[in-house]
Amino acid sequence: MEPVYVAGVGMTRFGVLDDSITELAEKAAVEAMRDSNSIEHKFDYVIVGSQDPEEFTGQGHLSTVLADRLGIVPAGATRVETGPSAGSSAFEEAVALVGAGLASLVLVIGVEKMSGVDRGAASRIIAKMVSLESEARYGATPAALAALVARRYMHDYGLTRDDLSLIPVKAHKNGAKNPLAHFQNEVTVEKVNAGRIVSDPLTLYDCSPTSDGAAALVVASEEAVAVLESQNESVRVLGIGHATDYHAVQHRLSLTSLRATVVAAESAFRMARVKPKDLDVCELHDAFSILELIDMEDIGLAKPGRAIELVKSGTSQVDGRIPVNTTGGLKARGHPTGATGVAQIRDTVLQLRGSAPKGLQVRDAEIGLTHNIGGFGNNMVVSILRRR
Repeated sequence: MEPVYVAGVGMTRFGVLDDSITELAEKAAVEAMRDSNSIEHKFDYVIVGSQDPEEFTGQGHLSTVLADRLGIVPAGATRVETGPSAGSSAFEEAVALVGAGLASLVLVIGVEKMSGVDRGAASRIIAKMVSLESEARYGATPAALAALVARRYMHDYGLTRDDLSLIPVKAHKNGAKNPLAHFQNEVTVEKVNAGRIVSDPLTLYDCSPTSDGAAALVVASEEAVAVLESQNESVRVLGIGHATDYHAVQHRLSLTSLRATVVAAESAFRMARVKPKDLDVCELHDAFSILELIDMEDIGLAKPGRAIELVKSGTSQVDGRIPVNTTGGLKARGHPTGATGVAQIRDTVLQLRGSAPKGLQVRDAEIGLTHNIGGFGNNMVVSILRRR
């Protein structure tokens, strides 16, 4: 595969916003184009990751609409959907196009506008990604499945409620320093524990919000990077892995490990020719707090049941040996589903450039990993990036 780079990044604030889905996407895209000096250049494709814009906003044909509104016609336009990992899947497609020599310059946009419907309707739309035959018809939701996983993990490994609360505490601590985060307030273990029960044992603070927002990337070939004169700010894509698991949780081999993450991570590490110990920063999919611990174990940062030790010791803090979710993760940065994977990559690029928000910069970060979940643990994308 030919070398592939992220030459530019952009992102809106995440939260409950007044902008329409197209306005959000445009803002992030224009910022990424300006960041890469590509505003006046010809794009070969625009790839849009969005989970369900038709139901959330009524907007269809989103990729074509954005190609028009951004003035990049006749670029090819495609929308990618793999549930909440749609943004990372859009990035994967862009990397494949550039790596195969089929494109030199590709615009990737991840976007979701979830506040246009009430919270109950949003939850029903999101819940459609679980198995209809085995889960949804019996009332299961993503939160209920996450609670099932949390209870099993607690049973198997002795994780306590106070232990689990350390995850949202860390998320909010980092989110408080991120000017684009949905939640910019710190919380305590006591506040997390006392939160409203969503699905026992998970409280409100264990669950990511439904958010509006967009993020964008300019993916470029080595030749395009030279033309754009963005060599100093470009970050190389070392590897990508993508894997699935059985749709219904009951059909999987384990409740406390997500096999699709393991397989996707192994593929990404093999392609990148690096190992977990080489990572300097990680953005992991923590839609529910228990997932951050499982993700850390599945990508190889800790043995099963031991990830909480990295949290307790400060190893996963911004100033720790392997910082995880430095900008607040899905819990505090927010989770506009289609935008999340692209936002993870954008934040990692800033870390590798040395331009993360004040108080969130990882020292001498060279290699970063992002991990994005689609569905409830069954459509995973792992990406590995390196500073030039």
